[in-house]
Amino acid sequence: MNRKGQNVAVTLILLIIFLITLTQLSWAQSTDEQCLNCHEGQTPNIIDEWEKSKHYEGGVGCYTCHKAEESDKDAQKHYNDVYISPIVSPKDCSTCHQEYVEEFNESLHEKGAEFVIAFEEKNKDPNYLAYKVQGAASSHAGCEQCHGSRVKVLDNGKLDPMTWPNTGIGRINPDGSRGTCSACHTRHAFSIEESRRAEACYTCHVGPDHPQKGIYQESKHGAIYEAEGDTWNWTAPVGEWGVENYRAPTCATCHMAGLGDTEATHNISERLSWELETPLSSHTDNWKEERSKMKEVCRQCHSSSWVNGMYTQADAVVELYNEEYYKPVTKIYNDLKERGLLTKKKYDEAIDYKYFELWHHEGRRARMGAFMQGPDYVQWHGFYELAKHKAEFNDMVAEIKVAGGSEDKTSTESLPAIPYLGTGLAILALLAAMYAIFKD
Repeated sequence: MNRKGQNVAVTLILLIIFLITLTQLSWAQSTDEQCLNCHEGQTPNIIDEWEKSKHYEGGVGCYTCHKAEESDKDAQKHYNDVYISPIVSPKDCSTCHQEYVEEFNESLHEKGAEFVIAFEEKNKDPNYLAYKVQGAASSHAGCEQCHGSRVKVLDNGKLDPMTWPNTGIGRINPDGSRGTCSACHTRHAFSIEESRRAEACYTCHVGPDHPQKGIYQESKHGAIYEAEGDTWNWTAPVGEWGVENYRAPTCATCHMAGLGDTEATHNISERLSWELETPLSSHTDNWKEERSKMKEVCRQCHSSSWVNGMYTQADAVVELYNEEYYKPVTKIYNDLKERGLLTKKKYDEAIDYKYFELWHHEGRRARMGAFMQGPDYVQWHGFYELAKHKAEFNDMVAEIKVAGGSEDKTSTESLPAIPYLGTGLAILALLAAMYAIFKD
């Protein structure tokens, strides 16, 4: 074929592609119109939110996101020959936002469901409490709403109502993808302002085991945000949202924003140098590199000496927790198990809960408080409670050893974490009373 013939062939191919694309767009627009005609009466607020979104401005309609092939696991015949999926997964979002989805897939958020369904899937320990002690319904309506469920499709093609609806951050979708973008960018507005504000994270990062909401609100960062956040520019384009738009960081600022030499990312784990949610804290992979990224963010507002000092203090808190609380308590707890002084069942004795709460509640609050500048969470919600729990734990150990006929009843390992002055004070009180009676 000569050059002229090649040019004609290329032109025909491009024309065919253009016509196919035009036909698809026309079909999608026609379908979107049918969606609007129906849902304006059924779910008017959804339409209102969408009409205020950037999706609307860009011509992205209902069918663009909810389109499904008949062969898809979660495809539902909506009307005529139109198949849709109620679930818009990261795989669907990646059509336009591939880079963001790839970054998300590298994060701990993507693995959120694994932490909750591990027992159900593989009979592992971490979620025994959620599934077997409290009951599966508790996990479906509780843990999985933040961590994510494995969405199941029933034989009739409908979604299992015990696993859907769910917007958990690590949700395992029928198409094999993980996560849900609407956990942070709630549908159907998908507001960038909403996802940048601290409140976007409050649904899940709250409570005794995920205390970030309270810590942030207590910190000076949170205090400034509460005082003047409504005046800040939250809608600056991606890549242009910087320190000139706000005076204190939110969660998204520290963990996601591109500041200084750092690049914006949807991998919220990228700048973490410690694992603070695990029973025993250890450094993350490539932790020095990850720490340097977070320090670069901090240095946009703080001097290097300030940043280094903060990390020195926080590291010391983690080491104190590891060495003085978690390790010795775990050693005693495991010893009781090995010697048969505790049952092999989990969470059927009071000491099981005491041990669990020590690391899962108080331990997390102390460690996370140190890295997020929440002093009350380090001290009174953290180490004070740790010391108290350790003392109560050791009292339980002593009782268990006596009841079990242990020869090691006077082991110093079972002494309280703080001095017990009850008996001494009682004796002093008795002597004082006797003196008051007989002094005359």
